[in-house]
Amino acid sequence: MKSRNLSIIVMMWMLAATLATAQTWASFLLPGQGIDWSTAGVGTIPTRTVCSTLNGGASLATINAALAACPKGEAVVLSAGTYTISGTVHIPANVTLRGVGADKTILNATGTGEAPVQLGSGSVVFVPRTITSGATAGSTQLVLGSTSGVNAGSYLVVTETNDPNYVTAAGSGGNCNWCDGSWTKTGNYARGQIVQVTAVSGNSVTISPGLYTPYTNSPIAVAFNMAASYAGVESLQVKANNTGYTANFAMDQCAYCWIKAVESNYADGDHVEVSWGYHDEIRDSYFSNAYLHTPGTYDSDVKLVLKTSASLIENNIIERTHVAIMLEWGPAGNVIAYNYTMGEFDSGSPNVVIGGLDYHGAHPQFNLVEGNVMTQFYADSIWGSSSDTTAFRNWFVGTNHICAPASGRGTVSCTGTKGYYGYQAARAIQFSYLSTRNYFVGNLVGSSQMQALLKAGKPVPQADQLEYAAQRPYEAAQQWTFGYGSANDDGLGNGCGGGVAPCHKEGNTATQLLHGNYDNLTAVATWASGMNNILPTSFYLSGKPGWWGTLPFPAIGPDIKGGSGPGAHSFGNPAQNCYLKVMGGSDGGQGGPLTFNAGNCYATDKIVSVPATRPVLSRRGVEPVSLTLPRK
Repeated sequence: MKSRNLSIIVMMWMLAATLATAQTWASFLLPGQGIDWSTAGVGTIPTRTVCSTLNGGASLATINAALAACPKGEAVVLSAGTYTISGTVHIPANVTLRGVGADKTILNATGTGEAPVQLGSGSVVFVPRTITSGATAGSTQLVLGSTSGVNAGSYLVVTETNDPNYVTAAGSGGNCNWCDGSWTKTGNYARGQIVQVTAVSGNSVTISPGLYTPYTNSPIAVAFNMAASYAGVESLQVKANNTGYTANFAMDQCAYCWIKAVESNYADGDHVEVSWGYHDEIRDSYFSNAYLHTPGTYDSDVKLVLKTSASLIENNIIERTHVAIMLEWGPAGNVIAYNYTMGEFDSGSPNVVIGGLDYHGAHPQFNLVEGNVMTQFYADSIWGSSSDTTAFRNWFVGTNHICAPASGRGTVSCTGTKGYYGYQAARAIQFSYLSTRNYFVGNLVGSSQMQALLKAGKPVPQADQLEYAAQRPYEAAQQWTFGYGSANDDGLGNGCGGGVAPCHKEGNTATQLLHGNYDNLTAVATWASGMNNILPTSFYLSGKPGWWGTLPFPAIGPDIKGGSGPGAHSFGNPAQNCYLKVMGGSDGGQGGPLTFNAGNCYATDKIVSVPATRPVLSRRGVEPVSLTLPRK
């Protein structure tokens, strides 16, 4: 028996070693808990030759005509100036719309519709095909009941009926009937991912990438074609005027599409919405202010929805929105990395802490959150469940600097009584009772701002970790909370609203992995027993990226010394550095929106200083790590 156990241990160690040569998270997560995030996004955004250049003041019709006539693989350039956009600029596949800087090329949005700038369009029609075999974790081969209409180059949404063990579209706000794209009347296909078909032989379909997770609960595949691919917009500004657009930038059914080095100056609805997307990328940009700061159809945010997969939101500044980044209706396998978010607020609840990253509808899964400096992480329970988030080397501040004005366009002022930090529902990290199986490693939690919160001249009490059913005062600050329902769930049975009851659950902590996280309140990093405490630089990058600049890399974590922030363990990130040091900004958005040009902050997007002995996956790869046996 001892010999057999030793053989099993050796086999497990060999498996861990094999994974570690390809994935740096393998020393911390078991197989099935992490995926290969190194290829998220476009990869290398192409530098395209110019097919035509338009001068300032060119009409919307002229811009669209130039884009339609531009040969594939080339770009239409808008010179410095202001362009009135009374409808929508449509960017075709394999074409780039490029300005000469977000501070120089300005699209003045005066119309209505989905967005003044749109890449792709449409929605996925629900024609289900039964998956008869192959729906296992890592599988690249599926057998379908029918492959009619499925071709190499097309796409599949792989999904299953909601597993009642951990997936639901019912939450503290009620049942999210639309969380599967309104494919059913109950949101019954909430969890899934998008894959690309590479070959078809009879009823057998080869896909890429492999499945993130097994699908065993009556799995199906829904086939569709992307409306566009390799479309991009760069180096320009959209200035919103509250005329009725639902977003400033929209990507619908777009594969390998990108938004780069843009400014979104106010938003009528969302700043960016990506739906049914695959390997899309939003980077090096500045999203500032909004007309709406209330719950509703839009959250004035950068949003991934409707099974959007393998996409990247990287190195962006997001200020004074309602929520900064939102994932809802099943986005999977995406990377949210090295963004700086602050100043979010709710005009109807002017003292509440809101913002950062929010999971707001069933069922985000297998998303990586890395290197961000943001208000908070909140996997809420409003419209259902979420799972399998990995968060690595982030700083979750735990409060928001709320500044005037609370509505309309105007110069932001944080001076005197016009600026204060939110003290209601002040929590750095919240796992609702419907958010399970999450993995938080090497993060910083809380801040001096959070500890200094005042109400009526008295310090707000704080707690390190609260698990339902401990009392959770609304006007108090907590580093972590687990198992509660909506934000006003006080642990006394209140706060369910019109949703499913009970809207909270004890024991949520047991479903999470917390390792090496430094709490500002206790000034201690807590390490899980028996696990490796040598952290790699990244869970998806192979080394310091070329746009990083002079900051140390990595810049956040319990192993970082000499910085600012909690325990001197943070140097921030390039987006924060650009905002504070180059643009002259301050927490809360004083004087904004500010002047932004990505060229003043970031160099080219490439990886540097990668040892030749290190395996590289696309432009993102792996770091060598110290190994321990996998956790049981």
